[in-house]
Amino acid sequence: MRGRGVHNRSRLLKGATALLYFGPLLAGLSGAGWAVVPVFAGIFLLWLVIVRPQEFPKTLADWTRSESLIAISARMAVQLLLVLVLFGVGRGIGGVLGSLPSIPLMLPIGVSFLAIPIARLIWDPWKADAMEKLLDDSLAKIEDGAAMQGGDRAYAEAVTAPLNGLSDDVTEAELESHLSALRALVDESVTFDVLLARVQSQEASVAGKRALMLMASDAACVDRIAKHRIPMRAMDALAGEPDLIARMSERLITALRRDQDMWDQCPDMGFLEALRIRLPAAITAITALQAEIVAQAPRD
Repeated sequence: MRGRGVHNRSRLLKGATALLYFGPLLAGLSGAGWAVVPVFAGIFLLWLVIVRPQEFPKTLADWTRSESLIAISARMAVQLLLVLVLFGVGRGIGGVLGSLPSIPLMLPIGVSFLAIPIARLIWDPWKADAMEKLLDDSLAKIEDGAAMQGGDRAYAEAVTAPLNGLSDDVTEAELESHLSALRALVDESVTFDVLLARVQSQEASVAGKRALMLMASDAACVDRIAKHRIPMRAMDALAGEPDLIARMSERLITALRRDQDMWDQCPDMGFLEALRIRLPAAITAITALQAEIVAQAPRD
């Protein structure tokens, strides 16, 4: 399971692939000459390099090895064959229709080439592989008998361990995708306890701390965990991280505005005041959170 974010990006990538294939089909339909086929073959090969770079040699020495040359030649042959098939299908459709539309040659070439930057914008192959590795590691730990039951603490320790190994600059969207995937493997309240314990014992990485911050400032997650003062417990553990406290304050403000039920889960004013004095770097965000808590307070 890759998580909703990766699933959506995968679907968008399929759309970009369709755009790539449409180019030679359109060229054949317009009656372009066979001399344009190598151009499309080159675009198709460039697509592979951009979307699946891990399948190509990484150094000049690797490129000169005979097995690498054979593999690349095979890929080139496959791409050429694919272009020929699409081009032929396009010409066949034109023949069946009895007419060939007048289309500038650069239009189908541009359509196929446009698929490359679009694909790169929506799909990072290296991060996709990192997610695969994270989930593969988690499943491997399960299969090795790291835990027996979804609610077991040892199970949660095992399946959340790879999360602690993610890079410091992993995006919030990717962290949320990981947490969403983990939700199917282990009870969310146990995951929170494990992440909280890691932060408190100073064993958490930057990614692990950020994951805790995201969980504790997500209204839906807090509601599912159904424990008292989740945000305050997380803030207390992250009190040495002013940047994370500031970001968590911003997220809690957003959560409060969307779901007033978050009000009684938010940290109390005394705690926030002490935190504000302790962390001058986060004072603006904490003050804004205090003001929002007051504004959202129930009338009774």
